[in-house]
Amino acid sequence: MKGTCLLTIVTLFATPALAGQLALVGATVHDGTGGPALEDAVILIEDERITCVGSRVDCVTNGQVEVIELAGRHITPGLVDGHVHYAQTGWLDGRPDSGIGTDHYDYETLQRSLRDDPGRWHRAYLCSGITAVYDVGGLPWTLDVGRSNEDASQRPHYKAAGPLITHYEPVFGVMSAMGTDTFLPMDSDEAARESVEQLVEIGAQAIKVWYLDPPANQREAMDERVGLIGDAAREAGLPLIVHATELRNAKAALRAGAQMLVHSVEDQLVDEEFIQLLQEAEAFYAPTLIVGANWGRAMSSVRVGVEPPPIDDPNGCVDSETKRVIAEAGQLGSAGQLTGAILERVFSGFLDEGAGRAIAGLNLIRVHEAGVPVVTSTDAGNPLTLHGPSIYAEMEAMESAGIPPSEILVMSTRNGAAAMGGLDDFGTLAAGKLADLIVLEDNPSQSAGAYRSITHVMRAGELVPITTYAAE
Repeated sequence: MKGTCLLTIVTLFATPALAGQLALVGATVHDGTGGPALEDAVILIEDERITCVGSRVDCVTNGQVEVIELAGRHITPGLVDGHVHYAQTGWLDGRPDSGIGTDHYDYETLQRSLRDDPGRWHRAYLCSGITAVYDVGGLPWTLDVGRSNEDASQRPHYKAAGPLITHYEPVFGVMSAMGTDTFLPMDSDEAARESVEQLVEIGAQAIKVWYLDPPANQREAMDERVGLIGDAAREAGLPLIVHATELRNAKAALRAGAQMLVHSVEDQLVDEEFIQLLQEAEAFYAPTLIVGANWGRAMSSVRVGVEPPPIDDPNGCVDSETKRVIAEAGQLGSAGQLTGAILERVFSGFLDEGAGRAIAGLNLIRVHEAGVPVVTSTDAGNPLTLHGPSIYAEMEAMESAGIPPSEILVMSTRNGAAAMGGLDDFGTLAAGKLADLIVLEDNPSQSAGAYRSITHVMRAGELVPITTYAAE
């Protein structure tokens, strides 16, 4: 029955729905607010915005409206990925700091290519049902990606932080291209202030601090400097985002005014003080549960693999170039050389990642139960955390950690839009909002895996089958 229904809908949507007045009729609507789903619903759309969401009585159609019947389907707001990197590719060619493949890949040429064609990632996100992304760190060119709203229906909403401020000196000059660097310094109070000023000048939409665990004798000074950066960000009217995976560093970030913590706390279980700091700051918590395991898989494929690592891409959204470089894993490093030392490093890495993942899952539940808004985030662009389809595994990992699917829906729509400052326009389905939504075969309130059954995506009022965006 499902296959027959799908054939009918795909035939009906063989071309994009016409602009103007449109009615989506008969689906079960999950509006992203966390309220009960509305069965046999109607969504009325005029041009790029929703004019009505409700029952057939609430939202009356007439002969001037194009009606699309969606009985048996489910509709949610378009998904939001709260942590992506357009300057990274989903493979090691985009991470020269790994030290792998630096003599094999041309990082400068890669960055020029990504800058000149960000549509490579736009398409992968829309293909996966993601209609908004938050780029929380990259080369300055990433700030230009969202400055034009031309062809809005062909790209996700995009907000970017640009270069990251950090105290970790070994990375400076490693991820550089076109005369610019992914990182800015905070080795003195003056340098920290100048880094914020530079980000404001080039148009950053957030200030991001990459706060790795400082040496013990520098912790107090660095904590104060993060606070200085937070003050400067606040004066500039920009949100402060902090990468902090250790509990003490995450607390320091919140005291500094962080409005969003990217990544999970994974070194130990969070305590009541941390929860209170989150609540007082009204900060967003953006766990990235799968990225560590994906790094491990990528490194293992280079060190011991004899075949390219498999990729999770149920709808064919990953482009041919990304597939090509992943298939080159055997040409890098020590692939196929199964020495005891290599196997030991790989095994130890998996043990460390597994312990961190377990702690991160427990902390996610604790944070969620405390009422802190959680934002679904993948860290896409890192090796094997692919732009677009990686969000499916991330949501499924959240469900495995104990988050109910109905609440993951809110984390993946409304909360992400709120973190981006875009909730007035997207993230929920309501009159006046932009018509950004997805059509699913399966019920997303019953399983996070339902998002793999996506059939259509609407961005800015244009409804198309996801096959439109599938890679060739």
